[in-house]
Amino acid sequence: MNQFLVLRLATPISWVIVGADGGRLGPVATGDFADAAPVARERQVAVIAPGSSVTLARPELPVRAGSKIAQVVPYAMEESLAGEIEQFHFAVGATDESGATEVAAVRREELRGWLDALAAAGIEPASVVPDTLSVPDNPGKTVVVIDSGQLLVRAPGSLPVALDAEPLTEAFALAGLEGEDRHVQLYVSQQDWQRSREMIEALREVTGSLDLQVLPDGALPLLAAGAVRPGALSLLQGEFARRTGWRAEWQRWRVAALLAIAAFVLHVGTLSYELVSLHAEQRRLDAAIEQAARVAMPDVERIEDARTQVEQRLRGAAGNDPRGLLAQLAAVGGALAGAPGPRVESLGWRDHALELGLVAPDTDSIARFAQGIAERGLAADVASTSQAEQGIRAQVRIGAEAAE
Repeated sequence: MNQFLVLRLATPISWVIVGADGGRLGPVATGDFADAAPVARERQVAVIAPGSSVTLARPELPVRAGSKIAQVVPYAMEESLAGEIEQFHFAVGATDESGATEVAAVRREELRGWLDALAAAGIEPASVVPDTLSVPDNPGKTVVVIDSGQLLVRAPGSLPVALDAEPLTEAFALAGLEGEDRHVQLYVSQQDWQRSREMIEALREVTGSLDLQVLPDGALPLLAAGAVRPGALSLLQGEFARRTGWRAEWQRWRVAALLAIAAFVLHVGTLSYELVSLHAEQRRLDAAIEQAARVAMPDVERIEDARTQVEQRLRGAAGNDPRGLLAQLAAVGGALAGAPGPRVESLGWRDHALELGLVAPDTDSIARFAQGIAERGLAADVASTSQAEQGIRAQVRIGAEAAE
């Protein structure tokens, strides 16, 4: 990916496409985050944040690298901050030859607000660089950028600063631009040049030299080159570090993955519940068959396998009578399998007929069960029905002919 979308947080938001070397590849555009989102696709996004919200310092730290540096930086910056250090997020840059380390501090809530607004438009920045650190460096000269009512100043040996450009003469004085030894490289937007031309020209009289360049499209193309330069200090460190590799992919697909896992767990839970219900139904049916066997074979003292014992008795006594207990039990089992819903609560055998107590969700389920019995050559007479907590309770008599 050789292109960057450089987006400046200002009012209005502006953006421009540049190459890896910072060279401009397209026009400057303005709008809101949603307008910039389509341009951000397939490009790395570098965000330029207002330097007025970022405090810069170059403290000499007792450690140079590693995890401990994150612990000592807040205390090294404490006197430079207007507020409790817990409210700030710290980003650490390079250490120079003198041992001073470049550090930036920004209020956590402000940085989080920028990132949330970008995320809402589907934009994930690769870096967030203060505009003060995006000002180009010119050895031996103080570089000044006047744009959108701000004065960005980068002087040799000093920290870059952002000042309110109104009134301009006071901002020049605060920036220390006056003096014969001051050589200034001044960049000014077309709008600010037209508004403050006389005051800007007057700066020539109080400086050693002044090189002036008017920026017809504003300061963004100039700052963009500094924002994408290798080694630029980005605020996206620590808790705000950009996710990469599998962590980024997990974040992107996390919601879908969690929904899939939840659906799977629900499916497994449903199957488990249904399996438990089937086992319970099987136990109830076996108990009912054993009860019917005891009624049908009062002379048998011990019932161990009701199905087998009843089958043996029927073979020995009545042959293959389709109206017998075994045939009727087989018909009940087939009808229940073909008409899910009813379940057996009680079962009895009297006068060569099977008497069932059923519970079903509705009367249609009972009717489908009776139809299933009829399809197997028997009759099902629904003797009575009543309301039950689970639906409908019915007394059904199975026989060769329906009861009158």
